[in-house]
Parts: sequence; structure tokens; C-alpha cells
Amino acid sequence: MISIQGAGAGHVSLARLEKTDREPLLRFFFRLSPETLYRRFHSPIVRPEQTHPERLLDIDHHDREAVVAVVDDEVVGVARYARRPGAETAEVAVVVADDWQHQGLATRMCGVLEDLAATAGVRQFNLNMQADNPAVLRLVVRLYPDARLSFSQGACEAVVAVGS
Repeated sequence: MISIQGAGAGHVSLARLEKTDREPLLRFFFRLSPETLYRRFHSPIVRPEQTHPERLLDIDHHDREAVVAVVDDEVVGVARYARRPGAETAEVAVVVADDWQHQGLATRMCGVLEDLAATAGVRQFNLNMQADNPAVLRLVVRLYPDARLSFSQGACEAVVAVGS
């Protein structure tokens, strides 16, 4: 992990996820509750291997980027984007450890992730979330007050401008 921002909320620091961070990432997923895993991956996850850590660590810091929140060398949150090479829109995913939810980590990680995305030429984020997840819906409305949320079959989607 390479630090990109000093401590802010207490002793939490933000860093870019690196390909060599497999073990801290796996430990993080082992600590997540089944509901948090379900909210992040939109399917039931029983074992961390089902999250395909090799794919999560496929970071090039341009088309695929991830920011982690770290406490005492342990990952407590991950925000990432991925896009097809040359595309201007990237998919975004965020997950925060159960004990650290509702403390502003997702907001901080998303802010840094958006700055990195803008620098890499990403113009829009595509956000897909479960429609019955009020915490993430509040996060989206807070970060992107002009976002138009589209609800269909239990899912919610929005495309938002990066750097606006």
C-alpha cells in the first residue's frame, strides 16, 4: 500500500491498493459479515476466494484503481473503479468493514478515488447498488446531489459525472 493521504478520522489512513496487498485484502474479506459481503458483491459469498481476489488486485492505477482505508496495517475499507481501456465511464464498488461503517470512510475513499479517476481521464462513474440499501443510497445522494437514480427489479443505477 502506498499512502496517498494522511490520517484524518482518528487513526485511519488512505492508500492505493497494490498488487502485493493480497493478504491484507483477504484478511479484510474474512472479517466482513455475510450481509456486507452480499451488499458488495450482490450475491451470497461464503468464502473470500469467491470474491476473486486476483481480479480485485488487478490494478494498473489507470483503468483499474482502488483506494483502501487502513488502521494498524489492516484494511477496513475498499473503494475501486474499473473501466474498459479507452472508455470514459468506470464501474465503482465500495465496501467498509462492519465495525467502521457510518464513520465517513466511504465518503473519504470515494473522494480520493474520484480525484484519481479524473486524473486518469474517467469522466463518469456508473453506480449499481441494491435498492434496499439505504446507507449506500444516502452516500450517493450526499456525494452526487444531482444524480438521477433509476430503480428496477430491486436494483438502483446512476451515472454521475466525475469531478463535478
